[in-house]
Amino acid sequence: MTTLSPEFKVLLACVRFYLRTTTKSEVTCLLTSDLNWTTLLESAINNGVMPVLYQSLKAIEGDYVPRSVMVQLQTLNRMNGLNNLSQTKELLKILSQLEKAGIEAIAFKGAVLAASAYGNVALRQFNDLDILVQRQDFWQAKAILISQGYQSSYSEKNELDLFECHLQVAMSYETPEATMFNARFESSLLYSNPTRNIDLHWGIPPRRIWNYKPFDLLWENLSSITLMGQQIHTLSPEVTLIAQCFNFAKEFVGTRSLKQVCDVAQVIQANPNLNWELAWKLSSELRNQQVFLIGLYVTHDLLHIPLPQFILDRIDRLPPVKRLIFKSDHTPSALLQGLWFEYIHQRRMIDLSWDAIFVVAVNLQKLMSKILLSPNERDREFLPLPSGLFFLYYIIRPIRLLIEYSPCRKSFLMVNKP
Repeated sequence: MTTLSPEFKVLLACVRFYLRTTTKSEVTCLLTSDLNWTTLLESAINNGVMPVLYQSLKAIEGDYVPRSVMVQLQTLNRMNGLNNLSQTKELLKILSQLEKAGIEAIAFKGAVLAASAYGNVALRQFNDLDILVQRQDFWQAKAILISQGYQSSYSEKNELDLFECHLQVAMSYETPEATMFNARFESSLLYSNPTRNIDLHWGIPPRRIWNYKPFDLLWENLSSITLMGQQIHTLSPEVTLIAQCFNFAKEFVGTRSLKQVCDVAQVIQANPNLNWELAWKLSSELRNQQVFLIGLYVTHDLLHIPLPQFILDRIDRLPPVKRLIFKSDHTPSALLQGLWFEYIHQRRMIDLSWDAIFVVAVNLQKLMSKILLSPNERDREFLPLPSGLFFLYYIIRPIRLLIEYSPCRKSFLMVNKP
């Protein structure tokens, strides 16, 4: 088991203190004279919980924290707040443009999660915006983003892959405001992004199921919040909780942070009347029950967040390997390790056995693309399939080539030649 550094122990205790799941004395006893405050600040920023650290330390009275550290945290917190307000303004502008075009859009994560779960857009670190649209409106919405100056760095082929498998395309735009904030952040520890980034979604990524119809549930479970005086649609608290659990579980080991677990905890605490039975039902219909339980398990275990007994009972029934899903996986080779890791990672999070067929097919498609076995018209002539089953051509193509170039086939053709 990995030993936690003194600085990370302090950070974890401060997150718990902010969430009111530990006491002030349990934090102060960790604030020893040999604590490396620079490392603590860097860890807080890298884990996306710097505002939480600031709020916790500010609430602790006495001389436990050096004055210089509090001044630095106050400056970082203020800069983060200004940046978040700027991004929130950008989000509202884009939502307005989509509405004018007749496109229904839902904002989630980012500024919306900060406002709804944390109570203030300044209390959460975020570097991008997330917007959900209907599948049929996706490419028109992307065109509107382009008209607003946003661009995608992906090729058309990669964009289609992201659209089908990850249900999103990332767009970016180097606005004057973003450039200004980047210049201000440059000399500080706090990471800043020189561009405004928007992830345009049509579902909860990545896609691990055959049918995309369950994503219609997202549109049937909405709520409204007021953001900078403007009322906007977002996901219901129950769907938000599912999405945040998935946001944690879908990430690989090196990209996970305390922020993702803190987000789950904040959604739970901000919604004391949350309908847990509905959340459990929706997670089943979205085929995300195992992911839902994993996210809740980690949040309960790490941050001591209370959960309903029926959820705890189901967590207890999770196989140990599911609970340790965030541990590293063995990779067979440097060439394919990313693909293998993604496959194993997704396979372990699947609710239903037959969904594994979809994951195998998608990853086989990627594998075949790597070795240049892309389907062509001859494969379509060999076995016509509807567009929804196109990925099966990545399985059919090698079979067709084996039949076509098999010595047995040539012998058979010569024997039967008239």
